[in-house]
Amino acid sequence: MYWANFLHIYQPPTQTEEIVRKVTIECYRTLVRVLEAAPNARVTLNINAVLTQHLDRCGFGDVIAGLRKLAERGQIEFTGSAIYHPILPLIPRDEAIRQIELNTQVNRRYFGDVYSPTGFFPPEMCYSLEVARTVRELGFRWLVADEIAFNGRIGAVQDDLVYTLEGAGGLLVLFKERPFSAGITYGKYPVSAPFRQALGDRLNSDCYLLTGTDGEVYGHHRPGQEKLLEEVWEQGQPPTCTVSELLDLFPRREVARPLPSSWSTWEDEMAQGVPYPQWDYPGHALHQVQWQLTNLALELVKSVPQETPGYAEARRLLDEGLHSCQYWWASCRPWWDTGMVEWGARKIMDAVSQVHGALPPDKYRQARALLDLVTSMARQWHDSGEARRRKEDYLREHGEVGSELTFGEPVK
Repeated sequence: MYWANFLHIYQPPTQTEEIVRKVTIECYRTLVRVLEAAPNARVTLNINAVLTQHLDRCGFGDVIAGLRKLAERGQIEFTGSAIYHPILPLIPRDEAIRQIELNTQVNRRYFGDVYSPTGFFPPEMCYSLEVARTVRELGFRWLVADEIAFNGRIGAVQDDLVYTLEGAGGLLVLFKERPFSAGITYGKYPVSAPFRQALGDRLNSDCYLLTGTDGEVYGHHRPGQEKLLEEVWEQGQPPTCTVSELLDLFPRREVARPLPSSWSTWEDEMAQGVPYPQWDYPGHALHQVQWQLTNLALELVKSVPQETPGYAEARRLLDEGLHSCQYWWASCRPWWDTGMVEWGARKIMDAVSQVHGALPPDKYRQARALLDLVTSMARQWHDSGEARRRKEDYLREHGEVGSELTFGEPVK
């Protein structure tokens, strides 16, 4: 058996320098250190370029240099993604392409030619066929998705072959296993012994384990979790490889027809046709207003000529404003934070304000009114207890959220 460990590291564009420093010291430097000490170790890493920019701005060039050196040594394989971590199925195709291309351009500026990913990580593993087709058109060879995408259920994916996506030009898809990924996220395997015990007979089988987690679980969300990596790499059991290496190690192919989904979607939500519940839940009034503001801002900024004074800044702010966190923290499934909701909405409105002189006054007033509605609704939900009630309802329906999903405790 081979273990392909996919790690995703990211901080939103609204993140404070204090938090970037804390997470870098606790996690990102730790990952570099333990990888440098284990030359036989292999991981696949996504770093959204917004985090690369944070590291540079906050003086952590050593982490950037360390990751680059590890990639040159073949210990790290980079993946592509979208620069500001938007939910790709929920934004226009041209915006998705822009975010993906910006991510490659910025990361290549810092990491050089060693940043040449052939695999792709859609933020939050939010999958759709349209996204897969876009990824293929941009030259990627494979995409990673949560196993629930396979058919809406956990446990249906085979672990001795690689799947070809139907209708996506030969793009391959690899499904990460949720139970083992969640076990790492929530500290079920702090060291190698319980990890290998849980793998059991699979260790001696011709198969692979593909886990996918936030990289921040190693040292930040879970202080000491890096011991699992250190012990596995030292013992060589199970042997580790990159995701791309699985393509050669397991040449057998079958066709897959994945469903729209994310790595946060439950089986009951899949059955209800709700693939992206933390970011766009049906009937969720706050989500609806957030997306009305987002889509109006996209329409307005794109409607003005690029030579319009303030356009470049408006475009930058809009790119950043598409980040996923504002919708996540509005979801009450189960996370909630009025500040994150307001910061995201204000960044989007700031983009519109940069070119307000070139906009129809009624459209600008409409955007202002939507911003006011987002902030007032968020505060009303908080003060009235509506947010708390929604969180409690979610946890009552999905009590296993604290042990079975694969993201760590979100950072804000």
